[in-house]
Amino acid sequence: MHDLYFWYNQSAQMRKQFILIFLLVMGFQTGYANGDSWNKIVSEGKGVVKFYWYPNNVIIANSRDIIDGIEHDLAVSFVSYLEAMYNVDIELQWIETKSFDEVMNTVKDGSGGTFGASSISITPNRSRVYNFTEPYMADVAVLVSNASMPIALSESQLASILKESSAVSIRNTTLVESLQKLKGQLDITFDIRYVKNSGNIIDYINDNPNTFGYVDIANFLVAIESSSNVKRQFLFPVKLEGLAMVFPKNSDWTIPVNDYFNSARFQEDRQEIITKFLGSNATEIINRISKTAEMGPLEEIVLSNREKEAQYEMLLEAARKDQESTKLTTILSSIIAVALVVILLVFLLYKIKSRNNEQLLEQQKMIEERNSQLRSINEEKNNLIQVLAHDLRSPISNILNGSQIIQERENLSDDGSKIIGFIIQSSEKLNKLIDKILDVDAIETGRHNVQLESFPIHQIISRALEDNSAKAKTKNITLSEDISTDLNVKADKVYTTQVIDNLLSNAIKYSDEETTVEISAMIVNDMIRISVKDQGPGLSEDDQKKIFRKYQRLSAKPTKGEESLGLGLSIVKLFTERMGGFVTFDTKLGQGTTFHVSLRKG
Repeated sequence: MHDLYFWYNQSAQMRKQFILIFLLVMGFQTGYANGDSWNKIVSEGKGVVKFYWYPNNVIIANSRDIIDGIEHDLAVSFVSYLEAMYNVDIELQWIETKSFDEVMNTVKDGSGGTFGASSISITPNRSRVYNFTEPYMADVAVLVSNASMPIALSESQLASILKESSAVSIRNTTLVESLQKLKGQLDITFDIRYVKNSGNIIDYINDNPNTFGYVDIANFLVAIESSSNVKRQFLFPVKLEGLAMVFPKNSDWTIPVNDYFNSARFQEDRQEIITKFLGSNATEIINRISKTAEMGPLEEIVLSNREKEAQYEMLLEAARKDQESTKLTTILSSIIAVALVVILLVFLLYKIKSRNNEQLLEQQKMIEERNSQLRSINEEKNNLIQVLAHDLRSPISNILNGSQIIQERENLSDDGSKIIGFIIQSSEKLNKLIDKILDVDAIETGRHNVQLESFPIHQIISRALEDNSAKAKTKNITLSEDISTDLNVKADKVYTTQVIDNLLSNAIKYSDEETTVEISAMIVNDMIRISVKDQGPGLSEDDQKKIFRKYQRLSAKPTKGEESLGLGLSIVKLFTERMGGFVTFDTKLGQGTTFHVSLRKG
C-alpha cells in the first residue's frame, strides 16, 4: 500500500512537470511562429501571414511614430491585393516585439510569410541577409536640435555647437549610425542617450535644451506642426535607398511580394496612405525628395518653405490664444494693443512669406532653365554617342574584314602575321566597346524591348563558356561549370547571353593566372540563380557602393592589364532587372567575389 501511494505521488508530480513544460513550449512557439508558406496558401486557399513590429501599437491613433500607421495600412492593402488576385483567404496577424533587434532576428531566422515592419532602412549589409520589398517612402534623416541651440551656418560652427550638447537616438538603427558617422565627419565626441522611437526623439529634444539627433523626414514634417522647440540644422542630411518591409531570404513569397510592390496598385495605395497620415503638402515633399539621389537645392527650398509655413501657422495659433485670453480682461487698451500686435505680426509674416515665395519662384525658374539645358546637353551627348558609334563601326569592320582576308590569303612573315593579328584583335575589341555603348544607350532610351521566353539556361552558359575559353586560356584559368540540363528560365535570350558573358569576362579579367572561375545554376526561392565565382582580389567597401554604376573605376585592377570601360556590371544589373530578376553578390577581400543573378523559372 505504501509503495502504491508513493507511485501515485510520483506520477502526479511528473504530470504537473509535463503540463508546465508543454505550456511553456506552446507559449514560446505561439510568440515566434512563422507565417505560412506561399505554396501552402495557394494550395489550401487560405493561410496566415505574420508581421513582427516594434515599438508602438499599429493603430495610428495610439501611436507616437507616424510610420507605424503607414506600414500597417500598406500591409492590409498588400494582403487584400493577394486575396483578390489569387482568390485566397489570408489572415493578417501583428506580433509586437520587445526591441528592433528582435524584429530583425525573428525575420532572419523565419520562413514563409514572416515579415518585419519597423521603419526599416534598406542598406547593403541588410540586403545580403534579408529580402526587401520595394521602398514605400524616401529614407531621409534630418538633423534637428532644441530651439535653444543656434542654427549652424558652417561645419566648424556646427562642430562647436554639438560638442557641448547631448544626442538622442534609437539603438541599432541607421539613425544612430548617422550620429556615429557625424562624430567622424566633425572630429568631435558627444554622449548619446537612447529612446524607443522617432516620436520619442522629437519629444525628448522638444523638452530638453542642448539636445539634438537625427529623425526621419516623415516624423519631422509632423513634428513641425506641433513641436515649437524643435528646429532643423541645415547641414549633413542623410539619404539612404528607402524605407521598406523585410522577409526571410529563404521565403517563397518573392513572387507575390514583387507582384504587388511592382504594381500600379501599390503606387496608388502608397500615395493615398502617406497622404492620409502626413497630408498632401508633406507627401509632395517626400515624393520630390524620393526622385533624387540626395537632398539638392530645390528640395532644400521646398522643405524650408514648409517649415516657414508651419511656423507662420503656429504664430497665428499663438496670436489666436492671446486674443482669447484678452477677452478675460475688461481693459480696452490691452485688447486694442494685442489686436495691433497681431495685425502687425500678420502683416510682417505676410510680407516675409510673399518675399520668400518670390525668391522661391525665381530659384525654381532658374533651376528649371538649368534642367532644360542639362536635358538638351544630355540629348546631344546621346545623339553624338550614337553617331560616333555607328560611324566608327563601318571603318572598323572594313579594317577587320580586310585584315582577316590578308591573314587567310597572303603568305606573311612572322612579323607580318603578328601585326595583322594585333590589328584584328584591336578591331574586335573596338567593336565590342561600341556594342556595349549602344546597348546601354538603347536600354536607357527605351528603344530595346524585352522578349521573354522559356529556354534551357545551360545552352546560354555553354555558349558563353566557349566564347570566353580563349580569353581564359591566355591566363591559364580553368573554367568550371555545375549546371543541370533541365533548368529553364523565362527571360530574354539576348539579354541573358550578354549578362552571363559580361560576368564571365569580368571574372577572368580580375582573376590571377592559374586560378579557377566557377559557374553554377540552381533553384533558390522559386527562382533560377546563376552564380559566377572568381578567385580575384575581392571588393572593398568603397567599391561595393559603386560596383553597378556606369563608367566607374574600381580600386581593383585587371590582373593582366586588360582594358575596362566600366560598363559590364552596370549592364548586368540593368538587363537582369528589365527581365524581372535581381543581382546580388558575396565578396571578401583577398578571396574573390561571387555574383548571383536570379531569374524567373521557365
